[in-house]
Amino acid sequence: MRFAWIAEPPFGYREDGVATGCDVELARHVFAAIGEQFEPIETEFAEMLPGLQDGRWDVATGMFVTLVAERDAGSIDGYRSLARLGGKLAVLEGQVQRETALRLGVPEKAVVIFQDYREAAQAVAEGAVRAYASVERAHRTHLAGHPSSGLACIAVPVAEKPAEPGAFACRDAAIRDPLDGALGAFLGSDEHAALMARFGLGRDEMFMRRDEA
Repeated sequence: MRFAWIAEPPFGYREDGVATGCDVELARHVFAAIGEQFEPIETEFAEMLPGLQDGRWDVATGMFVTLVAERDAGSIDGYRSLARLGGKLAVLEGQVQRETALRLGVPEKAVVIFQDYREAAQAVAEGAVRAYASVERAHRTHLAGHPSSGLACIAVPVAEKPAEPGAFACRDAAIRDPLDGALGAFLGSDEHAALMARFGLGRDEMFMRRDEA
């Protein structure tokens, strides 16, 4: 089966030209558990659901703290503070953070859409935007690899955080049902914990609801 993923470490990235990351390796494991071949296909977030609908892939990774310049770390603490202080916000095309920002007062003209993580993070570093809203773990992985970037990760208030489904999206029930069974048997196990630990994730970060698979 074909598995769509996006470049956002530690969820998905290439190592020596091979797709890996916690989401990619989780999919690789459960595909093997149900006896399916694993074919990873790199794409962009905005293409995830359209690709499922038109049959380009069978399963897509689930995607859903803010990155700022260090000088802004003491003044920006979420969407509302950014709306109050002014400045542009980077988001990836198709992600829920755009709607969250608009709902919490960030003007539509201040929301800048990017196609991939690296472009958005670079825009913050260069001052083209004031903040980048995305997944906290992805931001912290980026900072660990770029310690001299002049960027900082700040915690968004719980009340401002969008929902995080954290599951795979499937093309149809014939794929969903066996995959759901394999995930149910694997998630929370010691083997699952060991797999996620390879990418720096602890048990408190290993969330996924079976009814969302």
